[in-house]
Parts: sequence; structure tokens; C-alpha cells
Amino acid sequence: RIQILFEMFSDVGITSIDCPSTWKNEKVTGNSSTQTSALLTNDASCQSYRTKELEIQTDFTEANINNQVDDNVILQFLKRVECTMHKNLTENINSRAFLGMESAIGMQGGSATNILTLNHLPLESSLSVMDISWNSNGSVIGVAYGKADHEDWCCHKGAFCTWNIDRGKINCNKADQCLDVGSCLMSLAFHPSIPALCAGGAFDGQVTVWDLSKTEDMEVCVTKHIEDGHQEPVSKLSWIVKDSRGSSHSLISLGLDGKILQWKIKLSRYENAKMELLKGFILTGADIPRSHPSVPSNRNVDIGGTSLNFSSEDPNMFVVGTESGLVLKCSLLSAEIPLNRGINVQFRSPITLVYSSHKGPVYNVSLSPFHRNLFLTASTDSTIRLYNTLQSKPNQIIEPGAGYVFGVEWSPSRPLVFAAVTGKGNLLFYNLKSSRIKPVLEVQASNQKVPVYCVRFNSKNHEIIATGDSKGAVQVWRLSSSLYTQDSNEARILDRLSGSSYE
Repeated sequence: RIQILFEMFSDVGITSIDCPSTWKNEKVTGNSSTQTSALLTNDASCQSYRTKELEIQTDFTEANINNQVDDNVILQFLKRVECTMHKNLTENINSRAFLGMESAIGMQGGSATNILTLNHLPLESSLSVMDISWNSNGSVIGVAYGKADHEDWCCHKGAFCTWNIDRGKINCNKADQCLDVGSCLMSLAFHPSIPALCAGGAFDGQVTVWDLSKTEDMEVCVTKHIEDGHQEPVSKLSWIVKDSRGSSHSLISLGLDGKILQWKIKLSRYENAKMELLKGFILTGADIPRSHPSVPSNRNVDIGGTSLNFSSEDPNMFVVGTESGLVLKCSLLSAEIPLNRGINVQFRSPITLVYSSHKGPVYNVSLSPFHRNLFLTASTDSTIRLYNTLQSKPNQIIEPGAGYVFGVEWSPSRPLVFAAVTGKGNLLFYNLKSSRIKPVLEVQASNQKVPVYCVRFNSKNHEIIATGDSKGAVQVWRLSSSLYTQDSNEARILDRLSGSSYE
């Protein structure tokens, strides 16, 4: 046995085997293709089954109702579910799941639901919302903060704040971006096709352009030390886009000094942006007919501009509202003799027609996006007027009876609907198809019932509208479908309104 075991476990030598590497060898590949046979198809139609409707009625039986209620059982149940109910209610308050649902609260003709109240708490509590603008995507709202009343020169700072309302979580008490301005910011305008580009006009006459897509140095150009620039607050800004493919853009600024300036802004990825003054216009009393009831006593005085809006069909035609209540039709193609004003540009008069005037400053002008000849004005004489650009007298005068009217704007989706805001904190919606006198909806747009200075529809999301008040609060509203869905024959009715006149 020992011998056998020895033979089983004896040492054995095995010859080694080499396996040469092949990973460096060139692989041989080939391409081939196949094609399936043509697919055969056939169309056939079928008819649905016939149906019938039948009605049945259940037998009426009296329910056996036990009126005895154990209060202790109900109290114990409420205590058990109290924490869960508080948790769910808190989640519902912060949820945006039901923002598309219409509010049950509202007058006949539609409803407006407040979905956001925006405040930038780090700012001074005395600052007001002077202007609002939506960017071209309709997702970002820009707010200009300043003061409406100045007894003397502005000695405090303003601010430009933005919120992205499409974000899931919004900090309503702190802006996404806040840029300080050397003086009160009085006007604001996002570029109509570049979402991150925005211009602002300040109380000191300075015009600034920001590029919000940058992480730092967002101020791309500013009108500092320009001799022919504004010397008083810039009350309104408007972009002109004639060629969206180019890198040059035109910006129109209106000031309380009576100047209307056209700026050429050239943006470049490789060098600093440039801002050049192309044209200059000025509103003077000498261009108001002597027969006009509101002709200035001193015809050499300049007329301060407070509001401006361009035609959607004619990029050269615009309407200006003034401090004195005058409403003026103007043109960038004015061929008037140059005035003896200006250093680097020749100032001309842009006025082509003078309309019947308001009895107070005109703080807003809105030209209809559906009719080239109709526009609205809002004034501190507590009226809203509907004008035809071809007629000097208004077609309609509306008196809301809610104090000063600071803002008015046509709906971007309904030809006969417009919104207005008042000195008593009201947001009013008018539908000229239903009534030319009474609003179809009236909403309290300020929690403190303070004056509301501006109102802006969202041109991309037609169910959204925003308002800004004198206490620095911005309210964002969601409208019911009846306020933004167009009815039949609205355009025809609007065309009839353009031909009527107010007696």
C-alpha cells in the first residue's frame, strides 16, 4: 500500500505551453447591408355600433337617520387627524398643482386669481413699483423700483429686480436678481426677442442696458456723459426691432425734459457693447396749434413726456402722453425743419397730430395689437379714453369712478378686452363687447388699498397678468379662460368701434 500511494503522489514535470498575444493584430472588418421587402398596407373603414339611451328611476325609500351624535368620538377623531391636516394644508398652500384651475370667486364675465405676491424685502420700504416688464419668453418678470414723488433732486438709490415665475419654488420675498441703480428707476423694457436683454431709465436721465445672461458685469452699456442725452427722468422706454438677425438694435427713450431719443445699441461677443445716439426729437409748445384748448401759454416751453407706445404695424408711428394732458401722434420719419437745439444731433419735432387732451397727466398709452388705428389712454383726470389715430376727438370716454387711472393695456389675445389700474388699488377688466361703461371684473389689486401704478399682460402666456403698487408689491394674477379666449366677431366689432365718435 505504501508503494502504491507513493506512485500516486510522485512528482511529475509538465512541459510549458506559450500562447502568443494577438491584441495588437489588425482586425479585419467588413460592411454589409440588407433591405426588407416592401411593406404592403391597406386602408379600411368601419361603422360604429348603434346605441340607445334608456332612463330608469330608483324607488324612493326613507333613510333611517340617527340624529344622535357622540361629541367625544368626533373630538377624538379631530385630534388624531389634526397633525396630518395641518401638514397637507401647508403643502397645498405652497403647491402650484392647481394654478390652472379657475377661481370660483369673481364677477360675471371672468375671474382673476392671485397666484403670487412678490416683494424684495431688502429694499427700502418707501420704494414703489414704477414699471413692470416681461421678457420675451414670458417666464421672467422685471420690476423697476423707485419713488413717484420727488420734492427735490433724487438722493436715494433705485433697483432692478427679476423673478422667474416658471421655477418650481419661488422666494416671493427675495428677487432672483437685484441690481442697484444710482437713482430711482422709473422705466423698464425687456428686448422683444432677446430674453436676457433689458433696458432701464432712471430719474437722473441715465439709460442703462443689462445682459442678465452674464454672471458678472451685467451692465453692458450706459448713457453717461452724453451731451444731448436726457436731463430729467426717463419716463418710458421702447425697443424697435426691424431686423432680428442683426446685432444692432434701436431703443427709444422718452423723458420729462420733452426729449425723445433714438439709440443704436451694438452688441458683440468679443468687444464691449456700444450705445450711440442716432436721432433726437423734442416736444415743444410751438408745435401745438393756437386753436387747441390746451395750447401752452408759453409756446417756447418744452412739453414733458410721460408715456409712449408704438404701433404694432408701423414701427415709425407712436403716440405720446404728456404731463399737461396732451396726447400727440408722432413719427420717427418727421421731416420738420431742425430746431436750433442739440450739439451732436439735430433735434426735430416728431408731432404729426394733436388729439383732444385730458385734464391731467397721461400716465399710460396703449395701441391696439388688433387694429392699427385704435389706442387707449389713462390719466389722473380719472378717465380712460379710446381714440382713433385718424381723428382728433376720442371715440369713447370711460369713467371708472375709482380715482386716478395710472395704467391701461390692451389684452394681447382678445381684441375687445383691456385692463386698467387705479389710485384706489383696483384692477379693472373691460370687455367692449359686453359694456362700454362698466367693467366685467373688478379686483382689489393691493392688499393695503394703495395706488397701483402699472399693469402688464404676459404676451406669451395670455392667462397671466401682473400689477405693481406704491408699496413695492407685485401681484401676479391668473385669468379665467373667458378673459383671454377670443370670441367670434370680436375683430368686426372692434372695426365698428373705430368708426364711431364720442359726443
